Amino acid sequence: MKRWLFAAGMCAAFLFQDCSTDFDLNADFKESPVIYALLSQSDSIHYIRINRAFLNDEIDAITMASDPNEIYYGNELTVKLEELIFGGVVDAYLVERVNGDTLGIPKNTDGIFASAPNILYRFKANLNAEHVYRITVTNTETGITAVAETPIIDSFKITRPNDESIFPQSVTFSMFTPYEMRWISAIDAKFYDLSLRFHYRDRIYFPAGDSFQTTNSGQVEWKFAKEYAADNTNGGFTITYDVSGPAFYNFIKENFSPVADDNLYRFADSVQFIIDAGGQTLYDYMQYNNSTLGLTEGQVTDPFTNVVGGLGVFSTRFHKEGKIYPLQGQTIDSIACGSITGGLNFATDNSNAFFPDCE
Repeated sequence: MKRWLFAAGMCAAFLFQDCSTDFDLNADFKESPVIYALLSQSDSIHYIRINRAFLNDEIDAITMASDPNEIYYGNELTVKLEELIFGGVVDAYLVERVNGDTLGIPKNTDGIFASAPNILYRFKANLNAEHVYRITVTNTETGITAVAETPIIDSFKITRPNDESIFPQSVTFSMFTPYEMRWISAIDAKFYDLSLRFHYRDRIYFPAGDSFQTTNSGQVEWKFAKEYAADNTNGGFTITYDVSGPAFYNFIKENFSPVADDNLYRFADSVQFIIDAGGQTLYDYMQYNNSTLGLTEGQVTDPFTNVVGGLGVFSTRFHKEGKIYPLQGQTIDSIACGSITGGLNFATDNSNAFFPDCE
């Protein structure tokens, strides 16, 4: 029985979630390029990971996996990236082979695969969401070719809080009523990962002058929803998500500890909503992986792929960061004095009669 082993390489910079991407399967398989990329209109430089599928009767698969010459292609590989409209090529981009280690792009070093070098392919382009992008990978020594195409997720609007409003807005988190976040669905986006960035300041209080001095400004991020699926990828319709108030306060509790200095106060400044949209193919890939969790090697026959003549996932994503909004005064007071987050040295709202204390 021939031994086949390949590295999927979708983690780290290429995915929104943690995942396991090492496969050790037995199968009769010819050489297969393994292509992974998530093209984003919100990026100007785009990275592609291209690995080699292993197939060798004579060499142990684990030995092969630890050899960079077996994982990566050399100069024999040509990579072509084309921009299409109605099936016709309207532009083509130079794709260069680079070492991610020298560019500050980390590679997941867990498992048996060689950790260095971290070979990637990249091209520069302002992607057009109305066009389709096609990658063609060819081994000039064997003639083996792999091809994949993806649409591009277009930009979209966050409508609550409303990033386009000219009127002042604040965000409120209640213990009893969820905050209804809203956005307009993006064309070609199938699912969304939702995050909140909480901005705060550490300030020292000087009683003699009744004044504060800021000693630190920081932020912590809360990923409160994963793979929130849209009904379709047509775009243009309103999607809502109810953000739990108690969950928000528990997030604060998990990220801050009380401090002994009675003159140090934390100020809850503002929040920012972040949305990561993913394409249909990426969603299908993750759903397939979830459905095969717990299966044994013998039960898993074929990996998910949209690459013709090869393996991997060639899809699209979009990273959207909303504007920064102040927290409503009652929410600031709840962070300072509430049953979940009270005692974490947060100051009350400056309109509170007992500011900066609770009483």
